[in-house]
Amino acid sequence: MKKNIFTSILYILAFVGMIITLFVVYKDIDNLFLAKFVFGYLIFLVLFLIYIVTVSIINLRKLNKMDKRKRFFKIIIITILISCCNFIFYYLREPSKITFYNIVLSSFVISLILILSDLPFLAKNKKYY
Repeated sequence: MKKNIFTSILYILAFVGMIITLFVVYKDIDNLFLAKFVFGYLIFLVLFLIYIVTVSIINLRKLNKMDKRKRFFKIIIITILISCCNFIFYYLREPSKITFYNIVLSSFVISLILILSDLPFLAKNKKYY
């Protein structure tokens, strides 16, 4: 399957920017240029997130029904498994902190990310029918 080169380059830039930003914040370097770099990096991350979500939705719409159905069932199964693990963890550690948000919604988001993470890398011109 052909990969989307532009998305790969953006991921590399995001990773390099993260390393530089973490270094600047950890060392507490007070420099005007680096402050502008960190602010620009935050703007880049917001735009990058919008791009990734948009490309993922576009590529998800191009998939055939069988692949969509398989991904949907994988999302449900992984959500249930992670929810069970979260429930056991919270029950053993802090039973008073058990809420719907802590268990199901966080598990659902994690499963979405795991199952749909390959969609931004699919080639734009390829048809999936």
